[in-house]
Amino acid sequence: MTTNEYLGRLASMLGDAFNPPGSPGYRSSLDGVFFPDASRRSPLAVVHPRTALDVAAVMRIAAETGGLATSRGGGLSSNCVDERAVMVDLSVHLGSAAVEGDYVRLGGGATVGTALAALAPTGRVIPVGIVGLAGMGLVTRGGVGYLTRDVGLALDHLVEVEMVLPAGEVVTLSDRSTGREADLWWAVRGAAPAFGIVTSVLMRTHDQGPVFVDRLVTSTDALATYFQIAPTLPRHTTMGAVLGYEPGGSGEPVLLVYTACRSQDSAAIEVARAATSAVADASDTAPRFRAETAGRYLDGLPEFAIPGPGGQEPEPIGLPQPGADRGWFYGKSVFVGPTLSSPVAAGLVERIRNAPTPACRIDFQHTGGALADVADAETAFWGRGAEWNIPLNAIWTDGADGDACYDWARHTLRVLDDDTIGVYSVEVRPGFDETDREIELAYGANLARLHALRSDVDPTGVLATYPL
Repeated sequence: MTTNEYLGRLASMLGDAFNPPGSPGYRSSLDGVFFPDASRRSPLAVVHPRTALDVAAVMRIAAETGGLATSRGGGLSSNCVDERAVMVDLSVHLGSAAVEGDYVRLGGGATVGTALAALAPTGRVIPVGIVGLAGMGLVTRGGVGYLTRDVGLALDHLVEVEMVLPAGEVVTLSDRSTGREADLWWAVRGAAPAFGIVTSVLMRTHDQGPVFVDRLVTSTDALATYFQIAPTLPRHTTMGAVLGYEPGGSGEPVLLVYTACRSQDSAAIEVARAATSAVADASDTAPRFRAETAGRYLDGLPEFAIPGPGGQEPEPIGLPQPGADRGWFYGKSVFVGPTLSSPVAAGLVERIRNAPTPACRIDFQHTGGALADVADAETAFWGRGAEWNIPLNAIWTDGADGDACYDWARHTLRVLDDDTIGVYSVEVRPGFDETDREIELAYGANLARLHALRSDVDPTGVLATYPL
């Protein structure tokens, strides 16, 4: 079979849902892709499915012709576009969110922001990451955010997953599944993109009032104290942090501490406030900025980013404008803990001081707590014993800085080697020297089971572009 036959059969079967290169639908789907490298790629074609049966047609024809497929949900993934594959863009027609009592049903192209907006009138939420742009790729592979310590990952709230398998079979997976579908139910909670295209999910929700946030910008000498204090906090409070540079600031790196308490109890809020004060007191210099707020989770909370001079709020993360220069991004994300030492703090401060661009940053997403309530082997997700997820972002706009940024990120990760217990699979990308090792760390002892299941479910490699 040939690529022309693959594309010809798709065009014949799907009609105007099939978008060849050069068509308006093709261009609009790529404009909606957030990840810079992915947005520069040119897939063989783009499909805008209206139903799960349209997705099934793509998968079936791909399997029969030896073709490849990728899926785009929220558009944040680095793996949603591949030049050898047809991209199935779920966001156009399958991006709905509907409240069903204490649950919410999301289309495969919905973002977590869409879900939270639908839930807002009910006062309920799902735990997600730190921005509303993410889609089902994040939900099914983790979902680390401000509520993780108290209620767990986003994927821990999946009740039902409708998925199209590579052979074109539509299955509904849940804890009632049996046989191979029970294995798939285990696998999709941590590694869904390697096994099929998710067309809808049903998720449990939680009551949530205003979240209290205490933000502090101080000198980097407080980082070691931050490492000591964060793990002592109760589950309802998370203390995240960022090492980076103030936009338009002095050129010296700073530490942002972002303490978020989901409890409305005044005593609980005072504990959160006191913890932030303890980090502030650990620095030899006065805080550059400190502010408290309370707001609706998620869009009513401040950005998880360093404010500018005088507390100027950072720009919200959004999709870039069509045609805009997106620069470059090289991201890694590791699970570490349960403790981090003063020498690690010193090593990370040295690395941020040597960052090749001021856009580079090291984030500390505080986990622990409820993350470990589920065993590593209970789902495909690995790294439940972590106290932090640490996304490390090398960002540059001048192509000449690329080698220095890659080198900086890789050397920075070495500071965390002794404390790393896992890799967050959302940042694993194919084609790098470190990819195979990252996959081993992302799935640990679950990897052999995943490999065996993938060989059974996708024998022709329809989804082979996804690293596993």
